[in-house]
Amino acid sequence: MADARRAAVSNSPNADARRARRSWARALVRSLIDGNRAASRWLDACLPKVFSRDGYEEFLHGILPSLLASGARVYDLGGGSLPCLTMEQKAASGVTLIGLDIDAEELAAAPDGLYDETICADVALYRGRGDGDLAVCLASLEHVRDVSGAMAALASMVKPGGTAAIFSPCRNAWFARLNLLLPQKLKERLLFGIFPDMADGHQGFEAFYDACTPREMEALARANGFSVEARHCWWKSDYFSFFVPLYALWRVWTLAARAFIGAQGAETFALILRRE
Repeated sequence: MADARRAAVSNSPNADARRARRSWARALVRSLIDGNRAASRWLDACLPKVFSRDGYEEFLHGILPSLLASGARVYDLGGGSLPCLTMEQKAASGVTLIGLDIDAEELAAAPDGLYDETICADVALYRGRGDGDLAVCLASLEHVRDVSGAMAALASMVKPGGTAAIFSPCRNAWFARLNLLLPQKLKERLLFGIFPDMADGHQGFEAFYDACTPREMEALARANGFSVEARHCWWKSDYFSFFVPLYALWRVWTLAARAFIGAQGAETFALILRRE
């Protein structure tokens, strides 16, 4: 009887009206967010182009391919189900790709045949074979509690003369500071509610930002036998684009940060390291 009453209530005209109001409210909120994001893009178009460069895209499609040597042995640290290379890139360069991730299910979810070998381990504790030509950390070190240990792992994976390529958010970015303050479940709800396109299983992992600034990470690299070949910095992210006044305030910060503290105030950065 109770189930029948609940079914009757859920199918009542009042319930239909409530569902319609909720649907209308969600559509209105989505429209407002989309409008604010469009206005934020317009605001960026008024700034110098350096503030519109996407670090992740430049690293993935520009910097990383330039480091691939034919037949190289490449380690992908933390790539999990989303490796740093596509099947086409791997085939074209003839590299051997080894995936290392703390989550075995993530590794198993990668496209079939993309990894030639998988290693399920905590990167902060793992020590490698010193046989790699290139080790890649693409937006993964911010999720590691002990980046010092991870840097030692990187040094143990690549052979002398080998390369490590790191892309990371900067801990000094506003979104990183906010990420450190909010509870994980609340962060996920906000992130996926505002940016539903990010709810693809590859976003929202817990982040710690240990040593995630250019200065700190370069110091750790040198302490582990690397020289710094190149540093790249970017001042673009979209996390505050859902509300133009907040986005504008954040943009004032990025302009000031680039002018007065340089790389330490970047949103994201990349380091290209050479093993001594």
